Amino acid sequence: MLNIGLGAYRTWAEDEYGRSSAGWRPGLSDEEAYAAANGRWKLGARADRERYVVFSAMGIVVLAVEIDHISAPDADGRRTIHGTILKPGSPIYDKYVGNESPVEKSQNPVQYFGSPFDRTDCACGCGEDVPSGRDFLPGHDQRAIHDRVKLVGGVLPFMDWFDVTWPETKPQS
Repeated sequence: MLNIGLGAYRTWAEDEYGRSSAGWRPGLSDEEAYAAANGRWKLGARADRERYVVFSAMGIVVLAVEIDHISAPDADGRRTIHGTILKPGSPIYDKYVGNESPVEKSQNPVQYFGSPFDRTDCACGCGEDVPSGRDFLPGHDQRAIHDRVKLVGGVLPFMDWFDVTWPETKPQS
């Protein structure tokens, strides 16, 4: 899960991204906090695998969002998080909002942390849970590959199929 630390609330004339505020202050509605918090972060590819983001200010989680998508990087390499604000009754909201930040304060406002809510099914199809940021349990990627090789009839038929399907990738001997 992502945690983004927010600084003090500030406003300015609307910029090219349609934003006119950033940060957090007491009294902001969830919608106002989201408008001031959701955009222009240095987020790498790992962020694309996250399902939720919490925003913290002064050591307390002030907002929880289910991520719908994250924009492509702009010219500065910054991205905007687009999502749905979570409300009371959501397990994520109830666990985090109003409580101490799940991460220690850092110079980098963007931090990742493990959360039981980020667990997803292993991509091999076994039905077991994997932690956030991973696709497979250890060794299950190899199981998935070998299961598919067997479906084609073994290694040589798989190689023949692969070389016909992607001829530009055939190794030169």
